[in-house]
Amino acid sequence: MTDYIASVDAGNGGVNAVIATKNKSGYKAYYEPSVRAAATGDSLGLGPNWEMEYTYVDWNGHRYVTGDSVTKITKRGLERHIGSNRYGNEFHQMLVAKALAELGVKAGEVDLTLFAPPGLFVEARSAMIERFLTDPPVSIKLKGDKETREWSYKSITVWPEGIGAAACFVIDKNGTYLNNDILSGDTVILDAGAHTLDALKMVDGNFNPEGLEHATWEAGGVDVHLRQPILRAVKKQSADFTNLTVDDVDRGIRAGLVSGDYTLRAAGLEVDIEPLVKKYAERYAEWTANNICDGVFDGFKGIKSVILVGGGAVLVEDYLKEWYGDKILDRKKHAETKKLHPVDMNAIGGLRFAQMRQKQGNPT
Repeated sequence: MTDYIASVDAGNGGVNAVIATKNKSGYKAYYEPSVRAAATGDSLGLGPNWEMEYTYVDWNGHRYVTGDSVTKITKRGLERHIGSNRYGNEFHQMLVAKALAELGVKAGEVDLTLFAPPGLFVEARSAMIERFLTDPPVSIKLKGDKETREWSYKSITVWPEGIGAAACFVIDKNGTYLNNDILSGDTVILDAGAHTLDALKMVDGNFNPEGLEHATWEAGGVDVHLRQPILRAVKKQSADFTNLTVDDVDRGIRAGLVSGDYTLRAAGLEVDIEPLVKKYAERYAEWTANNICDGVFDGFKGIKSVILVGGGAVLVEDYLKEWYGDKILDRKKHAETKKLHPVDMNAIGGLRFAQMRQKQGNPT
């Protein structure tokens, strides 16, 4: 048997990862933004009251600080890899390995599920499987580790983004297929990520691979439509905001969605970005409706339901519900999805797929 079953949606904007717990009916989850910067990890020995502490990771002979810790430590040398060439590359592999290490993987074999945008799926899937399986075993060390963690991938499964979210409605947390009709008829999945917006049509729970090349809008995600315009507007308010980055804006949006506090701080100044978030979220919803909901799917005529997934989903959900009514599937009304956040649904659905495969006696 495989030592670990994990599913990682390592997107352009963030890494959403889940791993099965030993009782097989639960999971542990991890999230961090997809950004890193070189770090030394050096200490002056002054102690926590006088010296900033942060976590870091040793990878491929280099030391990095990652995620939300990055912009707290430095604004220089920030590294992202956004676009079609990132899938399966060194940075992508590090994001996945870091997430798995944080979830407790130390050694052994991992059954890993990954995701790629539908429009890039065929090419990206081949590259991801080849690179993850043929590169040397994973070797990574977190701050505090006494020994380097090393493991290998027993199998790599790659799904189009959005399929995992659909799976959440028809596969329960134990990996059991549910005999319901939620995905019967025509269903559209809208997956709004940081860089891409994916629109995938399914018929009776099956997707048509012939349509995959037309299913991804690059530069159609929240980075272009929200993070960048909000950052430009904030920088115009004061020169002291000049060094803020899209990562600061992203953290502010995420914090606001959870706590209601959208405040960004710099140089003793504060700015509430909630009005900007609402302004550009509505504009993003309008863009999505004009170009995809109406432009591609004719206002969802003949479509039974629309599933919203991804970090951008919560920003446009209320507007799309207002304009398209009950066509927008309410995840909160279904037992297997009512407690799930749209940003986590791909990863969780991928894990449920893998658990169902294990139960059916096909572990790889």
